[in-house]
Amino acid sequence: MRIQTLRLENFQGIKSATFDFQGKSASIYGDNATGKTTVYNALTWLLFDRPSTGAKNFTPKTKGPTGDLHNLDHAAEARFIMDDGRLVTLRKVFHEVWKKKRGAATEEFDGHSVDFFIDGVPTKEREYTASLLAFCGGAEKMKMLTMPQYFPEDMAWDARRKILLEVCGDVTDDDVIATDPALEELGAYLLMPGTTGQFYTVDEYKKIAAAKKADINKQLQGIPGRIDEAQRAIPDAGTTEVQALADLDQLADERERLTAEKAAILAGDTATADARTKTAQAEAALAKARADYATKAAAANADVNAKISDLQLKLAEARRRKLDDEMEAERQTGLAERMATRRAELLQLYKDVQAETWDEGQEVCPTCHQPLPPEQVEQMRSDFNLAKSKRLQAINEQGMKEASKGAIEEARRKAAILQGTADQAADEIKRLTIELGEQQTALVNAPTFETTDDYTELTAAVAACRAAERQAGQNTDEAVAAVKSRLEAVYAATREAEAALTKVRQAETQRKRIQELEAQEKALSAQYEELEKGLYLCDLFTKAKVALLTDRINGKFKSVRFRLFVEQQNGGVKDDCEVLVPDTTGRLVPYPFANNAARINAGLEIIDALAAHWHISMPVFIDNAESVTHLAQTDMQTVRLVVSEEDTSLRLELDEQREEGAA
Repeated sequence: MRIQTLRLENFQGIKSATFDFQGKSASIYGDNATGKTTVYNALTWLLFDRPSTGAKNFTPKTKGPTGDLHNLDHAAEARFIMDDGRLVTLRKVFHEVWKKKRGAATEEFDGHSVDFFIDGVPTKEREYTASLLAFCGGAEKMKMLTMPQYFPEDMAWDARRKILLEVCGDVTDDDVIATDPALEELGAYLLMPGTTGQFYTVDEYKKIAAAKKADINKQLQGIPGRIDEAQRAIPDAGTTEVQALADLDQLADERERLTAEKAAILAGDTATADARTKTAQAEAALAKARADYATKAAAANADVNAKISDLQLKLAEARRRKLDDEMEAERQTGLAERMATRRAELLQLYKDVQAETWDEGQEVCPTCHQPLPPEQVEQMRSDFNLAKSKRLQAINEQGMKEASKGAIEEARRKAAILQGTADQAADEIKRLTIELGEQQTALVNAPTFETTDDYTELTAAVAACRAAERQAGQNTDEAVAAVKSRLEAVYAATREAEAALTKVRQAETQRKRIQELEAQEKALSAQYEELEKGLYLCDLFTKAKVALLTDRINGKFKSVRFRLFVEQQNGGVKDDCEVLVPDTTGRLVPYPFANNAARINAGLEIIDALAAHWHISMPVFIDNAESVTHLAQTDMQTVRLVVSEEDTSLRLELDEQREEGAA
């Protein structure tokens, strides 16, 4: 794809200019600020909507002394000779949009618009973009093929690397493993657990192994402390498990013998049992006498208590009726008062509405102040009277529904009746209260049981029985106490033996724990070493892949080289893609640090390789071309932008003309 002609209209200060390239390489000469870069911007804007600098919010508008010049079409048009010989004309027109809003006398600025044309036919932006994609592979490829600095400098390194792998081809893991016999073991490390033919990539395995190493290292760091903790937790039992168990068996036999001795003493104590029986009998006789006395006293007041209970029930019922009637009377009185108030409000509202009269001022038109037609006035009067009548009727109906005289009187009548029944209940309460007091006075107050002779005799008998019981049990208690003392000594010795057995078993548990931790430490160390070996093989693989891939990619270029990996301090490698350019001594330097001529020639070399791979040719613009004395040979159409002080306006010179002039 080559430029045949390029035409600019009102484009960034160039009012009108046509450049006839005839599909050939050329040079554009001009002093500073004469518009060389503008020509470059016109082509890049036409192809991928960006200036040659890649800046956003680019506008091709022309500036005047006071700012933007308005109502102009800013256009770039290029006729291209495609690789198959076909001619295609692309045109873009940037212009302002002015609109007259409703009620406004003048038009107002309303933004910008861009029109697109292919071979003179208006087209939509997406169709224009789709055509460019078909012609040249899209905006990103066009940038790489028209701008020498775009691929080596403007693109992100990972995007550059992706393109190189696409152009030169990646290498397979099998290719890399075949370069070094030591890598034959790598497959066993990359095999996914639980599978027979699925493998991690080297990068995936390195991430997994690094995570496992960190986890194992963390566990290994904690094991010595846990071993030390277990060692410190081993108690000093002072005996063995066999001895402790033998001591417990002997103490159990002694405890059983003493328990049997205690039971025999208690079983032979018949005197104490007889005394306890007599005490229980005396206490039962006292309780029966107390109950009989209470029964006789209650029988004397049985009739009076029955009357008191009946009067209490009647009194409670009368109080309930009085309270209910008073509350309902109060509610009915309040209802009557509210209805009376509402009736007064509605009567006043009725009078106010009835007093309303027709406003004769409505018979005059508010706009022209002329009297309205008589038939319209008559209709308005009729509507007024009808509305007034309906309002009066509505008020009257509301009064009948909410506050009629009959409803008010009915509420007051109910309140009076209820108040009367409440007063009757109050009189009944007074009467019942007097009767209840009389019955309570009639109750017979008998002396307490504790003042009777029966109580005195029976309590004396209980006291005598209890004294006999204490005397009989004293001898038995002394014998039982001696046995209990020996039992407590056996219990204490048993607890000591059990504590010693517990310490022995705790010590054994801690020793087993230490053995488990030491075995775990050994196993983790073995896993760590295995992971280290796997990572070593991965690094070995990566370095072999670096060499193989670097050779393959660099073999596609004449002098430009690429550093695809960076070796790190830990011995590993990190993906990279830095362009290296040979200087005058042949030493490779990073692209940003090379001189301008070397950078331009390196960019041309890269463009040639990319164009050959994609089978796409594009015109290449070379800015500041005056700094390059020997431009690299390229199959692309090149347009040199040359600073020339004597050229006060832009001058196009085809390469064949330049060569003829030199001859």
